[in-house]
Amino acid sequence: MTEQEQVPTAIVTGAGGGIGSAIARQFAADGFQVVAVDLSAERVDALAASTSGIKAVSADVSTPDGVETALSAAESRVFAVCNSAGVGDGGASVEELNDELWNRVIRINLSAIYLMTNRAVPLMIEAGGGVIVNISSVAGLRGGRAGAAYTASKWGVVGLSQNVASSVGGEGVRCHAICPSRITGKVALSQGVTRTPKGIFRAERDTGRPGPGTPSNVADLASFLVSEKATHLNGLAIPADAGWLAF
Repeated sequence: MTEQEQVPTAIVTGAGGGIGSAIARQFAADGFQVVAVDLSAERVDALAASTSGIKAVSADVSTPDGVETALSAAESRVFAVCNSAGVGDGGASVEELNDELWNRVIRINLSAIYLMTNRAVPLMIEAGGGVIVNISSVAGLRGGRAGAAYTASKWGVVGLSQNVASSVGGEGVRCHAICPSRITGKVALSQGVTRTPKGIFRAERDTGRPGPGTPSNVADLASFLVSEKATHLNGLAIPADAGWLAF
């Protein structure tokens, strides 16, 4: 076995965004060979060019083919997966939504995590274990923090994460959900979605809460969860919110 083959791989989706890129850099600093996946080849190519130990992959992980592309890029055992890819819904409440936006948010925020987890877990079990970290949101813990589609998707991420933990924890696979509040410096999730009147109201209502965190705050937590220091932890949904939910 070569030296490179002995270095475990970590896959990070949404690695072109603020949180995803910070996690990819942190995982590389932790000694992983990182497969950084994003729809934007330009962003992940720039990430890989600026940080050693990162391989850039352009793929749509909300599709089976995209997930297979990401997994096939791994050159060694896939020990860690961080599902960070996501989009917003403009804060739209249920009557402000349309079917197209609902389906898009659920597909990218939730179904993509299912697809990656469904394909990665058997590889982890065969190799003796691994860790999956899913990026949810405080909207996955409280119903009134965001739009209806985004909220439903992020609650789904928490539920899926805990189900995976309970189902395959005995086979060496741990799974967690990190639930950030506002984060500075991240690529906007709207991607052409206009914030709705109720979305604007929510944003203005919550400006008095604790200030936003940084992508590195989330990356530090992800780094801990995949480390040996967290081997007795499984199935957590952890707010990364400076106490935001306490208010």
